[in-house]
Amino acid sequence: MILEILEWCLTPASLRARTSGLLGEQIAIRHRALRCRSAWEGHLQASKAFLSRNLPQGRHVAVLGSGHLHDVDLEYLIERFQRVTLVDIAHPVDVRIRALCSGNKVKLFSGDLSGALHMENPDSPIVFERPLAHLLRSVDTLLSSCVLTQLALPLLKRWDGHFTDPEIALCASRIRQSHLSMLRSCPCGLLITDTARRYGQEAWAPLLADLDFPMAVEGWTWDIAPRNEHGLRDRGSEQRLVEAFVFRSQP
Repeated sequence: MILEILEWCLTPASLRARTSGLLGEQIAIRHRALRCRSAWEGHLQASKAFLSRNLPQGRHVAVLGSGHLHDVDLEYLIERFQRVTLVDIAHPVDVRIRALCSGNKVKLFSGDLSGALHMENPDSPIVFERPLAHLLRSVDTLLSSCVLTQLALPLLKRWDGHFTDPEIALCASRIRQSHLSMLRSCPCGLLITDTARRYGQEAWAPLLADLDFPMAVEGWTWDIAPRNEHGLRDRGSEQRLVEAFVFRSQP
């Protein structure tokens, strides 16, 4: 915990990234990845393999919710594209260093990927910042890996107790729908997302039943948290069902 607090203080980030909790979540994911390295290995390798089999060669690719790039091979992207843009609310120091050492091929874009951090209530419109909208129009490939189910979490925490569960759920669905629309509007959009969750031997609980997906290209199980992981000692291990999709816009 002390290391996470220190990292939170030292990571360059906006006030919005800090107060929304997104910076803290990003750092917590990195430390969980270190603790659960062996359990995560299969998922990380499956994610990179899916991208290598389905990623076209192109001019400009953007990685949505890039974070620490656990499940994306940055060097592979650099080889296949003239330009790589990493999009997230904040960029860790190690990723910043890798971008600086990329020969100007990797750019960092810091901003709200959900279009929702400004929202005051569940009926507020989803509005993407103008620089982000401009960036998305300039790419020929979009990658989104394990971020879809996380997009609305800051709002869920902020609005808990202030609005009804159905109102919040409907807003979260709108946010996820806008992310899918973003991927569908690009010439090529690749999506990796967890679609169901279970604890121990419980039945799988769907996470994205409100969305309409095409048939998944690939799928696998992610052992996201072993039994002894923080906060799960009473519920057993946590697994996620992960599915991968390819979207191609019509010419």
